[in-house]
Amino acid sequence: MTVTHIGQGTGWLRSDRLPDRVVASSLYDSAGWLRTWEANPVEQRTRHTYVSAEVAGGSSVVPLYEVTMSPFWHGYEVQCDLVGRFGRPVVFAGSTYSMYSKRGHVPAELARGAHATAMEWISSGDAELLVVPNLTGEGVEDWLAAVGPPVGRVLLERTYSCDVTGTFTDHLVTKLPNKIKRDVERRLRRSQERGLRVRMVEGPDAHELVRHAYPLTVDTSDKNDWPALFTEDALDSMLRVPGAMMLAAEVDDRLVGAFFAFRHGDEVTYMCGGVEYAGLKELSTYVALMYGGTKWAYDNGMNRIEWGRDNYRFKEKHGLTGTDLWALVYAPEPRPDLVPALDGMHDLLSAYIEGT
Repeated sequence: MTVTHIGQGTGWLRSDRLPDRVVASSLYDSAGWLRTWEANPVEQRTRHTYVSAEVAGGSSVVPLYEVTMSPFWHGYEVQCDLVGRFGRPVVFAGSTYSMYSKRGHVPAELARGAHATAMEWISSGDAELLVVPNLTGEGVEDWLAAVGPPVGRVLLERTYSCDVTGTFTDHLVTKLPNKIKRDVERRLRRSQERGLRVRMVEGPDAHELVRHAYPLTVDTSDKNDWPALFTEDALDSMLRVPGAMMLAAEVDDRLVGAFFAFRHGDEVTYMCGGVEYAGLKELSTYVALMYGGTKWAYDNGMNRIEWGRDNYRFKEKHGLTGTDLWALVYAPEPRPDLVPALDGMHDLLSAYIEGT
């Protein structure tokens, strides 16, 4: 490993390469995801590094990116009418595209190392802020204990998951109220009768489908009044992550819906979905994808499904467990000018997530 900096006596180090043994909390801080994300062109980065701390079995890692444009963060800025308010570039401890920067607790040494490195970059460059996106509640408390209070704290998103226990039939019975269960069964029958089929696609065949999946993801962004979050090249790059697949909904060999899927250990993560909205009601495409993906998890020995962000009320009605994701914003000095903007961002996004 090429070490570029060691925090002497601090328990963390910084490197331009990942440690040999990465202990991951989820797909998004795994070696496979991070190595592939280095080459993903969707974020415009001026530099990046890996901060790591030793834990049982290897190293816990958080990537640090200096980013001049992240379409995902730009989407939040657009939604909250804060475009450019946080300066350019911005330093991120973990990508905004990752569902978690880390799931659960964050080692104190890791938070200290990421914070120290970001402050060094800010002092010697053009960035003004460090943003730590997609932390769970445990991670927020760990960051606060390790490096102190931020300029602001924003409820950025809510992601959903479910445990895979028993059988797929058990899932329908135990996870869903009777009314929702009957509706799901009816929609699945109707979608099959109208020719919709859901399959998991891997390898070169999945890459071949990207050109058809890309317009569906753009339509999803447009529907939510967000900028397009991906390019076709970025989606193709995601399929190079170890365990990457595509959950495809097709009618007569025409792709009408897709989720990008990632098998990581005994978990499967679905993200970056898109559907053809013209036939959504007729075909029940989203329901067919969701339950086709659920059945795949049961049939293939998974213990957990990560279902990702947004579509909050639907996911809650369908028995999924929500986890709040927070962003902490740090600066080298107090920034009272930013406090109202961050408070407003928190209020607006919280209301959007809660549906109020």
